[in-house]
Amino acid sequence: MKKLILLGVGIVVAVLLPVMTHASNVLLNEVTVTPERAQQIKSQSFTLTHKGQRWTASPAEVRKWFKTRVGLDGQVLLQLRPGAIYDYLNVHISPKVNNIGENSRFAYVGGNLHLLHGGRKGQIVDGIKTSLAIRSALAKGIATAPVSMKEYRPSVFSAEDFRKLKFPDLLSRGETNFAGSPANRRHNIAVATARYNGLVIMPGEEFSFNGYLGSVDAANGYLPELVIKENVTTPEYGGGICQVSTTVFRAAMQAGLEITARKNHSYPVAYYGTPGYDATIYSPAPDFKFKNDTANPVYLTTQVSGTRVIFEVWGTSDGRQVTVNGPFVTERRPDGSLTAAVAQIVKKNGKSIREKNFVSHYQSPDKFPTVRAANGE
Repeated sequence: MKKLILLGVGIVVAVLLPVMTHASNVLLNEVTVTPERAQQIKSQSFTLTHKGQRWTASPAEVRKWFKTRVGLDGQVLLQLRPGAIYDYLNVHISPKVNNIGENSRFAYVGGNLHLLHGGRKGQIVDGIKTSLAIRSALAKGIATAPVSMKEYRPSVFSAEDFRKLKFPDLLSRGETNFAGSPANRRHNIAVATARYNGLVIMPGEEFSFNGYLGSVDAANGYLPELVIKENVTTPEYGGGICQVSTTVFRAAMQAGLEITARKNHSYPVAYYGTPGYDATIYSPAPDFKFKNDTANPVYLTTQVSGTRVIFEVWGTSDGRQVTVNGPFVTERRPDGSLTAAVAQIVKKNGKSIREKNFVSHYQSPDKFPTVRAANGE
């Protein structure tokens, strides 16, 4: 049975929960309980625990996890319903505790494969062991059990994993120009752009800009520069990163990928040209996200060339035709506030896959005065 495990980093990954494998056949074995115990477990709640966290399922929910029958000898037999247990784990627990680790990132340089960034393995809920712990507890009259975890190996971990993937087609190229940026802003743009080079986004996976960004601080190489925060424009580590999120927004739009989360800046920013085609981010929110809604993996390459940030999306063309209309300013007011829009139109074989307008409402820049620290930073 194939289940979707929702991951806390904002990515959705299809994980096989092996209900019908040899190992999980153990879950279908029946255990004997007394009639009194059978009656008890039908009317009690059940608590699952993991590292100080607790999740309590109601009696009605718990009754979905098992079934009972009376044997020929009059004994009561209890059997798990693994699918129902997995449904509960996927909805209530996996999103809070799963950690899928991180893919390794590779690039071909002069025909040779180079490791850009080593990956790491993670951990996800072990449905089989957790189900067995639940059954054991129920049979003993205990109303609690621990959640078991198992190692999760990212889809692109070794060089061999990467070599198996093919990215024959340039699906899109997103580009922005940061000419005129001060030194710290240029530095932050270069640091952040490198974070996304070599990323592989698997089919059905949701890309989260913040999920890959990491901590924005001095330890990760960022310098203070102006950001829009709490109704002021003020220096903070990482100022300028929105140049990078704006660029990947444009690349994803032009590749015809599904944009799932995007927010415009509070006021128009000159670095992004005509308003309406920007994407602001700030950890942990707002975030920029898109979904790889193609049947094949896509691969991101990034670079800073002069004063341009460039994101390329590589993959396998499925024949979709993409039109990006705009951006257009639809209303401009005397105080500098305005409304703008850009549209993504995606068709395949003459049929519409998606037509989506992104409408941006910008406030007056005068509402966000520049506030610098006492030392002038």
